[in-house]
Amino acid sequence: MPTQDKAIVEIEFDDRPETGHLVAHLRGEVDLASLACFRSVLRGLADTDRAAVVVELDDLQHLCASGVRELLRLRDELELRGSGLHLVCGEHRPARMILRALGIDALGALPGAPTPLVVDSRVRRLN
Repeated sequence: MPTQDKAIVEIEFDDRPETGHLVAHLRGEVDLASLACFRSVLRGLADTDRAAVVVELDDLQHLCASGVRELLRLRDELELRGSGLHLVCGEHRPARMILRALGIDALGALPGAPTPLVVDSRVRRLN
């Protein structure tokens, strides 16, 4: 049976120039094993010319406190450049729980304009 030495975090980008957002969809785990890769990708996001970077965390199975620290660094770098950071995460997702535990406020919906580091919850309707 194969084993994995380190956790994997996958990142898919969705550039939305019409709204001024660059969206990064994350999947996998952000832990100490994947942290260097995660940090490198986030540093690249800081160079964006978009009004905001949106990081979607719904598909993360794990987000360590060091990963949150890297997101805070990204927020600070974006603010220095006049941009903003949105974190999007569903209500009962692992990332949402760690963000709450660290005192990061949550909002009910993704706003149209960027605000400093927030966690947004998407409401899904069943018809």
